[in-house]
Amino acid sequence: MKEKELEKVGLSPNESKCYLTLIKIGSSSANEVSRKSGVHRVSVYDALRGLSGKGLVSQIIKSNKLLFEAGNPKKILELIKEKEAKLEDAKRIIPELLLDFNSDNEKQEVHSFKGIVGIKTIFKEMLDSKEEILDFGAEFKIKEFLPYDYPKWDKERIKRKIKMRIIANRKIGNVKLKLTKIKYIPKEFNSSVSTYLFEKKVALIMWVENPIGILIEHKAIYESYKNYFNYLWKKASD
Repeated sequence: MKEKELEKVGLSPNESKCYLTLIKIGSSSANEVSRKSGVHRVSVYDALRGLSGKGLVSQIIKSNKLLFEAGNPKKILELIKEKEAKLEDAKRIIPELLLDFNSDNEKQEVHSFKGIVGIKTIFKEMLDSKEEILDFGAEFKIKEFLPYDYPKWDKERIKRKIKMRIIANRKIGNVKLKLTKIKYIPKEFNSSVSTYLFEKKVALIMWVENPIGILIEHKAIYESYKNYFNYLWKKASD
């Protein structure tokens, strides 16, 4: 347990074992540290050098013999503070990275997802949308495949004030959803594929036995699907 905690501070597994061993047995030779810690003799010198560089081990000569001593554990607090400072420095570049990530350079990415877990990933990403979600295709198949997750997802969507427009098959009857406008197409137009448009992305979800999802991030493709949606929206009835 202590070894794992020391590793979080930045010590290697061998360094952790050697340091804890020296704290227990006191001043010792490299051979003794190797024997007591279980670290191979070849590796123990590397571990002791590493600990020395971190200020956690010092060397002494006693009776013409080179011995190693564990440094004060308070030094670990200094290592923690140094690590925290480095993490703060790393956090400062996140806004700059986000600017680069969200730059005007057109992204062209296609991701595929399989199974219920993969489909949940797509719907989770929709909840980050700053624009309305457009939906057409397989009406409310999500309720069939995700009977427990869908109500939670829709509740979170409403909480985040994300609007939706849905083009649905008339056979589902009149459905009322908050922050949602629904129009209908005739009953004979059936589909096993749901199409969702959000944040310049197109999500195609094939509701088969083991659902398959494809997430496309491409401006031209998104605009094509959006034009098609808007055409259907004009033709659909209230």
